Amino acid sequence: MKLDPKRIKTIVSSYIGQTFFYNTIIDVTDDYCVTFADSERIVERTLGEFVDVAKSLTHPLFKSKLESDFSKENLERAFEDRRTIRVEALIKDYSDKGEYHWYRLRLVPIYDDSHNIIFFFNMLRVDDDIKKTENNRSEIFNKAVIEQLIYNYILVYIIDLSNGMSRLVYSNEGDDYDTYARQFESHLDMMRDACDKFISEDFKTSFTRFMDYEYIKEQLKEKDRLVLIFRDKNGTAFEMTFSKYPEYADDYPIVVFALKELD
Repeated sequence: MKLDPKRIKTIVSSYIGQTFFYNTIIDVTDDYCVTFADSERIVERTLGEFVDVAKSLTHPLFKSKLESDFSKENLERAFEDRRTIRVEALIKDYSDKGEYHWYRLRLVPIYDDSHNIIFFFNMLRVDDDIKKTENNRSEIFNKAVIEQLIYNYILVYIIDLSNGMSRLVYSNEGDDYDTYARQFESHLDMMRDACDKFISEDFKTSFTRFMDYEYIKEQLKEKDRLVLIFRDKNGTAFEMTFSKYPEYADDYPIVVFALKELD
């Protein structure tokens, strides 16, 4: 039984309080998807067409995972298990110069009298979510970052060790370090490139260890701060630190990364 407009409206009304962006009803049984582009306009597609559109907007690193998560087989299993599917990925935002941003994607199973396999899909731009969270915790956030800046650090990132998401929150605008760091999508991408191009062979092993977020999480079980002193190929000494965010927890493993050049 194909979804009709009244039924769609009923379903969306039941879940609208939890929606974020790009709200879509996916009926796996009838191979039918309807996206609410705005309050008046809807776009209808098959499941395959919907996934193709999603893949076209998704960063290449996440395409295969998205295709797997949105496959008919996975949706059927999730529906049977009464399980919500959650995915985090870099998605292209056409309203923002076509740049990639982190989004949290969610597929919520819907159970009604049709007995069809139906999901409600929506997205949240995590950049905005983090910004909202940080505004609520502005005093804590500012304190965590300022503590790094008073020691003349040249790069400061906030990193979620659970998923690798990161944000450059401080750099000296326009200097060489700032220009270099802003080439990369993430802190980890920056670290990998620096290790390959600039780090002295004598320090590559220890530097590489500090690129392993699981290692960082393990070490922070026993301490609040990790420090590594290393040199680049020109002999310049640097100090990098990973410090626990004030509200750090096993389910909220947020750290402040800071880098400074030593005299």
